[in-house]
Amino acid sequence: MKRTSAATLLVLTAAGAALAAPAVASAAPLPPDGVYVGTDPSGAPVPFWQGKTIIGGGTAATNRVLGADVLPADVYSAPSIATGADVIHVDYGRLSPALGALVHDEMTVDPANPGRYNGTVYFVGFGGAAPIGGFTLTR
Repeated sequence: MKRTSAATLLVLTAAGAALAAPAVASAAPLPPDGVYVGTDPSGAPVPFWQGKTIIGGGTAATNRVLGADVLPADVYSAPSIATGADVIHVDYGRLSPALGALVHDEMTVDPANPGRYNGTVYFVGFGGAAPIGGFTLTR
């Protein structure tokens, strides 16, 4: 898991072009506004990353890195870029284009804990969607 966290951090600092948000909506519920504590899927802290702040009625987010809200993103429901399942997208393409050209986050509500979201970080730098790490968000 530590390599995944380090790889995610490296990708977060890279540059590139924008990833366009899909126009298709789905039924995945958007998260309520608030500060969410982030961990890796096992519950361990991720170096430098503390989680996300959801704002705008659940339609926008920032990552909390070293205590600051950075790397803004659009949040919306749509089919997964990898599986087609209904998910919540955290799309950096429009608001953080350099990051959005490389990574894209998707989340689902944890069925056992509705206050927790399980997420996957995808590398999208070559037009595909390859999972490179996971995370959880808890309010």
